[in-house]
Amino acid sequence: MSGLSEIVPKDLPLVMDLVHDAGVDVSDWENFKGGRKKAGSNPKYCYEWSFVEPDKVVVLNLWYDEMKEQDGIVVRELNMRKGANEYEKIPGGPVWKKRALKMDAAIQEAIKNNLSVRVIVNKGLRRGVDLSKTKASKVKARLLDPATWAITKYDWNTGYCMLIRGGDRHFADQFSLPPKSDLTAERRPISSHAFIRNPDIRRQVLQRANGKCEWCMMPSFTTSDGRPYLETHHVIPLSENGIDAESNVVALCPNHHREAHHGNRSAEMREALVKRYNGRPNK
Repeated sequence: MSGLSEIVPKDLPLVMDLVHDAGVDVSDWENFKGGRKKAGSNPKYCYEWSFVEPDKVVVLNLWYDEMKEQDGIVVRELNMRKGANEYEKIPGGPVWKKRALKMDAAIQEAIKNNLSVRVIVNKGLRRGVDLSKTKASKVKARLLDPATWAITKYDWNTGYCMLIRGGDRHFADQFSLPPKSDLTAERRPISSHAFIRNPDIRRQVLQRANGKCEWCMMPSFTTSDGRPYLETHHVIPLSENGIDAESNVVALCPNHHREAHHGNRSAEMREALVKRYNGRPNK
């Protein structure tokens, strides 16, 4: 996935059209004086910061100048809940607070229901940066990013969020690859119990490793779709009451993952990995 230079907005299409292109039903926008011709300026919708199509997609309005590029990956950190509290202190703030909390709720819905995240990239004058804190921002150009985004971190207590352009498309582990069926193999029903692993933890660990095995520190191979492949591993197994947290999960190349389970150095590896990562604060 390319970086920021690919998503510089140059035109100024209607928000309604971009939201529609992202997969959100905008038919109610036309319930406005002037009908379809004026629907794009319907204040009930056009000034919102987020839009949700239930069970399908979440669309977020984000500022281009607040995005960062790290090793070719576009990242946006935000905390709409914190922002909502700050808006209370300025004239006109209640409206912005409502929009901020609505965006926070949209992010939560995307996480809970595993929805796609699309981003409208905005460029222009931002309040508190280019304008006074009491003046509304002015968008000069916008575009709908053709790439999907993913929420790779979200703190349910504080509202801190990290979004990554391409998201899971950047990294793969043993749980994110689609299963390949063998039509010639005999199938038999089986009954078993499985531990449920938090996909957010896996994403955070894969992002932390950034394509390098956290044991040998060597780059991993890439999958057929171009993603660095590592296997996520619980240092203290869940079956031994290990916790499903970033401090107890590492990303290993397949060779060292097998060795961590079956090698004669498995105990040594566990001890070393516990010392290296246990107690790391989960951000």
